[in-house]
Amino acid sequence: MTLTLEMLRDNYVFESSPARDDLGLLHVPFDDLIGSERTERRLGGAVRRGECTALIGVSGCGKSSVVAHILGPAVEGVAPLVIPLAAMPANTIDTPAHLVDHLLGTVTRQAVNVAAAIDIELSVATRIETEISARRSRVAAGWGWLKGDLAREVGQQTTMERDATFSDKTDALIQVLALIAEGELQPVLVFDDTDRWLRNGGLTLMRGFFGEGVRWLLELPAGLVVAVHPDYFIESPRQQLLQFVDTQIEVPVIPEPAHIAAILARRVEVYAEVERPDLCSVFADDTVGAVHDVYLNTGSLRRAIQVCHSAVHEALDAGAPQLTAAHIKVAANAG
Repeated sequence: MTLTLEMLRDNYVFESSPARDDLGLLHVPFDDLIGSERTERRLGGAVRRGECTALIGVSGCGKSSVVAHILGPAVEGVAPLVIPLAAMPANTIDTPAHLVDHLLGTVTRQAVNVAAAIDIELSVATRIETEISARRSRVAAGWGWLKGDLAREVGQQTTMERDATFSDKTDALIQVLALIAEGELQPVLVFDDTDRWLRNGGLTLMRGFFGEGVRWLLELPAGLVVAVHPDYFIESPRQQLLQFVDTQIEVPVIPEPAHIAAILARRVEVYAEVERPDLCSVFADDTVGAVHDVYLNTGSLRRAIQVCHSAVHEALDAGAPQLTAAHIKVAANAG
């Protein structure tokens, strides 16, 4: 099958914001690209040892993709509890008392949605399937391990009385994590969307989360993965901010255009369903180098791929048979 620009456009190959479950599938491990064991392998080991791990890198560099690859639905023996933060108000995690409410609320919502899908009993098979699919769509990506009786038990365990104390809530969360572990799964709390949220919360909130918050989280029988933007260290020294972190992993810089080509080719394989795609049929000789330049200038792999998406439209609008460095530069300058 000959790859064309139309195929890239029609299959949204370079769509820059894929679903979370797609991130792991699309991810080309940094360890494989640059020949090291400093990123995915270190994170995988830390997760299985139940450590607290900081994954450090700028926005768009690939932190979420690394997490999705290591803690994705195809990985056995782990139970990632993906906790949303970016859209939450500041007082969601300003203290452990608020943080435990957010954790229990998130776990309860996922368990209730899964249990509801299981409990549906309708007479028409197609209606059953439609309703179950609708229910499952409400379960956030990354929670694929939460199934069957486990979902029911987790939901029951997180049902709290209104006057429950902080200690009561903490005990309930510990029991949930123990319940997960009984199923031979390593529970891992995942906070990988902290970039915008923590920066908007200011220095006090940032220090509170990485201080009192993380210290409390470490008392729970679970691993912990937290995304960390390096700009945090401008306002608070790294050694001080990450004092309770066991393992610090910096997302590496992708050094060569050939590595970018491998990442782009993976997206073609997944979205256009083309095995071992020949990018030369749609990319001119200077194109990948220009994409790599965008990446180096911004530090963002997400931005470089987004530019490719816009550039494909630029090239097709111009009637060009291939994507060139000029198309990439125009798309990059257009913002």
